[in-house]
Amino acid sequence: MRSQITNTSSSLKKQGIISQKDINILLRVARGNWWVPLLVLPVFYAIGRFYVFRLTDISRVSTEFLLKVNDLYYQNNVLSDAGFYSSGGGYVDNVNEQRILKSYDLASQVVDKVIGKLQVSYYIVGKVRRTEQFNGVPIVVSVNSINADFYEKVIDLKILDYDTYEITYNKGRSQEIKKGFFGKELISDEYVITINRNENLSQNNVDNLKDIFYQFIIHSKDFLIGNIQGNLVLENPDYTNILKVGLNDILPERAVMILDTMNKVYAENRLKSKFELNDRTVEYIDKQLNEISFSLKSIEDTMQNYKQKKDIIDLSWEQNNFLAKITSFDDERVRLTQQLKSLDDLQNYIVEEKEPQFLPPSVMVYEKSGFMATAVNALYDKQIELNKLYGTSKEANPYIIDLKENIKKSKRDLLQYIVSTRNATISQIENINKEILVYVNQAKLLPAKQREMLNIQRRTNVSEQLYNFLLEKKANTKIARASIIPDIKIVEAPRYIGIDSPNKATLQKQFLTFGVLVSILVIVIRSVFYSKIKTADHLKELTDLPLIGVLPFVKDAESEGIIVEQAPTALISEAFRNFRTNLQYANIDINAKTYLVTSFLPGEGKTFTSSNLAAILAKSGKRTVLIELDLHKPRVYQRFGLSPQTKGITTCITGQNTYEEIISETYIPNLFCIYSGPIPPNPSELVLSNKMKEIIDRAKQDFDFVIIDTPPAGLLSDSLYLIQQVDASIFVLNTRTSSKKVVNFIESVIEANNLKNVLLLLNGVARAARRYKYQGYGYSYGYGYGYGYGKGYGKVVKR
Repeated sequence: MRSQITNTSSSLKKQGIISQKDINILLRVARGNWWVPLLVLPVFYAIGRFYVFRLTDISRVSTEFLLKVNDLYYQNNVLSDAGFYSSGGGYVDNVNEQRILKSYDLASQVVDKVIGKLQVSYYIVGKVRRTEQFNGVPIVVSVNSINADFYEKVIDLKILDYDTYEITYNKGRSQEIKKGFFGKELISDEYVITINRNENLSQNNVDNLKDIFYQFIIHSKDFLIGNIQGNLVLENPDYTNILKVGLNDILPERAVMILDTMNKVYAENRLKSKFELNDRTVEYIDKQLNEISFSLKSIEDTMQNYKQKKDIIDLSWEQNNFLAKITSFDDERVRLTQQLKSLDDLQNYIVEEKEPQFLPPSVMVYEKSGFMATAVNALYDKQIELNKLYGTSKEANPYIIDLKENIKKSKRDLLQYIVSTRNATISQIENINKEILVYVNQAKLLPAKQREMLNIQRRTNVSEQLYNFLLEKKANTKIARASIIPDIKIVEAPRYIGIDSPNKATLQKQFLTFGVLVSILVIVIRSVFYSKIKTADHLKELTDLPLIGVLPFVKDAESEGIIVEQAPTALISEAFRNFRTNLQYANIDINAKTYLVTSFLPGEGKTFTSSNLAAILAKSGKRTVLIELDLHKPRVYQRFGLSPQTKGITTCITGQNTYEEIISETYIPNLFCIYSGPIPPNPSELVLSNKMKEIIDRAKQDFDFVIIDTPPAGLLSDSLYLIQQVDASIFVLNTRTSSKKVVNFIESVIEANNLKNVLLLLNGVARAARRYKYQGYGYSYGYGYGYGYGKGYGKVVKR
């Protein structure tokens, strides 16, 4: 059981989210790339600051007003009775009003009122950015006429002196320059403008203003309208009749002026319909008064003629009761007849489907309440709403379709009610006629003169009562006009509420965030593709090939020599002794005695490694021979302080010397060298010869260890061929140049050639060099291959 628990605990440790290896990788990446964010982040911060500085602040100006306000100074009038101006209370969805406020027509009316201040935009151009001005420039441009193609064109202006100026603009591919006088027209085939001075330009400050670079742009009306529509922001807070109107603009004072003008235009438009309705009602009453006045005059003339004809001076009526009753019935009949006429007018309006701006007001004069007044008011409101929507929406708008259907339904209901009301009214008139007939028949018993005078007097009384009634309504309607006020109330006048955009702090953070991402990307790319192998742990992370040793970096090593002989107590010498020990205990299937030393590129320390490895083996009492098979660029002889050798591998292969003659004894006991000899024109062919194989086989028989120095495997194929003839191969990697690419190359060579016993040596590790510095020793390597090999490697690379 305890064993099971132990195994479980061990497996949990192995399955940890982050292992020590992962931490080491992160630490290595951090140590190798700590400078990346320190370099990238300030650059992106500076770019962000510059970008944000060039951005123009967009200000927000806001106003609020309350819709459907029922504030009337005179409530007792025909219009208030009809309910045309009352809001009815309650919450109102102001979607339609929002569409009206954003309509083209309303924006056009606003632009018309302030075109003089909006048509020209002025700018001051600095070294970094251009700043728009509203009142800060010393000039005012008046546009008399302009070609449409000249709109939105940037025009440069320079003040020459107190009286003259110069403008410059592009015309096609050329540049047009014109000079003009302040206050006088500047005439061209494209425009007629006048540029005036304002109070900011005087004789005292003209010299200072001459150094400032100005620009101005003349805008078209459509551009200004679109700019207002595009920057208008409307909000309707929930469950309120308040409408918030905001306008975004670079210049808050200009936005305040536009919103203030829009409030006035919007209020005037809402008043306009009410005044027209009032005028229509007065016009209708005047028409009726004219007709009644003509009727009264006719009746008076009839009575006068009748009296003259019958020589009537004065009659005493015996039955005044007849006159009073008949007059009362006549008055009611006239009223009902007038109501029938109003019903006929309304029916004709509905049946003919006319759509004038307002309904006939005759019905509203005679009916103050009830279904008729309510239905007519509702129809009126719907038609006004439809007319407004036609100005901002298309016929196919679903809301317009629904609204038209509601209007048709209201008209059908009204027609049914009109028919019923007309029938009831006709029935009432018939009953009144019957009553009048009864009294008239009774009056027939009176003398004929009395009877005729009674009829004339009765008509006169009826007309006079109707005339007085209309005069009263006309007076009330005119009084109501004085009480008409806008049904909106300004809750908050236009005012500046702050910067709307851009959010500079957020933009700056975005630049820094992007800088962090770029830093991470650079670190990842460097770690994956360009990261140099700096430590043994890093190398072990990249490959499973055995690492046989690590050599520390030796600073300022300019002299050639065998460092393990000249500085036996140095750290580098101790590293070579460890290297020798590791070779003896390396996991090699055979008793290896022949080692090939190569590298991927020149300058990685393979000759330095091979010569010092051979020396450290010889110092251990083993007969060791160092074979210099880098026939392209031999350097081993320099390590022993010798001049270029005249005999060696090349002379032996060509038959000039024997094997015994090319073996040279060195000043280190037990260490012998077979130098390359003179550089041949065909070094690779000599390496591939059978004679070369015989030399290596003889060396294996005569010596305990054979160390072969070869050309870089990344440039030449000599090393890959020679690997087949040795017991083990040592690839030298250098922390300055070796990366994952080198490891991949070695692994691909091993896989392609089915190689065994390939060992790695990491040279130039800097960690140990921080504690130990050895002056005076090191190595350098350079390649300058001719014959088509390794072009460009002639430069000496020093350790």
